[in-house]
Amino acid sequence: MNSIEGFKAVRLLQEPGDRETLNTILDAVNSGIIILDKLENMVFFNSKAQWLLGTEGGELKGRHVSRIFMADDRRFLVPNILKTSRIKGEFEGECLLCRLPSGSFMAFFSCHYWKRNSDEVYIITFNDISALKDMEKMLQQSERMVYLGRMLDDISHQIRNPVLAIGGFTRRLLKSRLEKPEYAKIILEESSRLEMLLDVLTEFIQLPRPRFTKESAGSIRELSCRAATDITGQFDAELRIEDRQKEADCLVITDRSLFMKALEPVLINACEAFLESERKPVVVLEFSAPLSQAGGIGIAVSDSGPGIRPPLLPRIFHPFFSTKTGHLGMGLTFTRHIIEELGGGIEIDSRVNQGTSLKLTLPGDRRRPIRTRPL
Repeated sequence: MNSIEGFKAVRLLQEPGDRETLNTILDAVNSGIIILDKLENMVFFNSKAQWLLGTEGGELKGRHVSRIFMADDRRFLVPNILKTSRIKGEFEGECLLCRLPSGSFMAFFSCHYWKRNSDEVYIITFNDISALKDMEKMLQQSERMVYLGRMLDDISHQIRNPVLAIGGFTRRLLKSRLEKPEYAKIILEESSRLEMLLDVLTEFIQLPRPRFTKESAGSIRELSCRAATDITGQFDAELRIEDRQKEADCLVITDRSLFMKALEPVLINACEAFLESERKPVVVLEFSAPLSQAGGIGIAVSDSGPGIRPPLLPRIFHPFFSTKTGHLGMGLTFTRHIIEELGGGIEIDSRVNQGTSLKLTLPGDRRRPIRTRPL
């Protein structure tokens, strides 16, 4: 828009015959628009600006533009924006703006300035970019995770050879006459633990990306039951299966092998919940499908063990967290990571002395609802 068009637009706001037409046009723009007079007071807001600022305009109309900025920015930032706009014709940048009555949001903010004879006008446009900033932070965290993964992979390679050497020479020492053989046994046990830790870290770092295929809820049920039968058999546990499936042939989008890798630690944990109990382990496997119109399946694994104390619940998916002696605590970390990669969900419900239930869900469609069904 050139300066003549800009002044025409402002004058149309003052002429009753054309005001309604221009307001309609500006309200259709999917950006906040504010017009300032030469005293830098706000004289017009379109509908998007009112919605973003949390006001119908009456509270701010006629007030200085600094009122839409945070208090800390009114002394320097606002004057600098207006001065830059007057000198260069425009300003663009990111600003924190107020959202009435007491909120705020990050905005991409533009201010354009036109002057003609004695007339001056500022036209401000802005959009809420809070969601984009959150995505930017998530991307930075993802990049850090990739870097950490590479670093852990390098560290694993650097540590593995010395650990293997320590373990190998310790085994040789144990075959000779030692004054304190128990010391050598401790060294061997700890080096074996380090080897196991390196193996788990390497497996976690090298987890493949999912290769999605279309499955039926019935096929996922069959795979889950087969895995549950094998694992409960190893622990001499009783397996009970409960079906709440309405449609066994409904669609499930997943990677079969990765899902089995996610389910295995959950089943093992359910069996191990009874290790310190004289009762025979009982594991309940419950299926529910479909989860939505698109399909999907839920698989819940429950035990009636001692449960998990509430303060510990937020930590159970953390790497290396375990309440069991001799465990690395990476099983449920694998599970959560894989289920998130598969686009599913994971929920846990645990009560002390009543048991724990962990539910995994897999989607029936990875597309957004707006692409798959009428509004």
